[in-house]
Amino acid sequence: MLRPVRINGNSGVGRHQRGFSLPEVLIAALLFSVSLLGLLQYHQVLLQGLQRQWQYRQAWSLAHQQLEQLAAGRDADDAMAPGWRRELQYGDIDGACRQVTVTIATPLHQQAQLSRWYCGDD
Repeated sequence: MLRPVRINGNSGVGRHQRGFSLPEVLIAALLFSVSLLGLLQYHQVLLQGLQRQWQYRQAWSLAHQQLEQLAAGRDADDAMAPGWRRELQYGDIDGACRQVTVTIATPLHQQAQLSRWYCGDD
């Protein structure tokens, strides 16, 4: 059997206790954990979006770079980072012009495709 505890000279059972009860602490910890997990998931989604955007912009830059190298008479650079793919397509429309299309695929399966016409003496 529990006996009354004296707090500050008063003889009451728990009337003047300070602090939180165990169920209150557990509920607060649960709410904090759920909130923190939600924020972490939101942060992860933001980071994935930024990564997708960066890779997409990088793919457009690489496609443009490939076409510039071909225009300068150099072979397109074959060195691609792991997970990245490059595809060149050559098409003849008439005897004087040809179309070159560069497709860059990112590791997140996005594609950037640029085409350029080359006309004149080859």
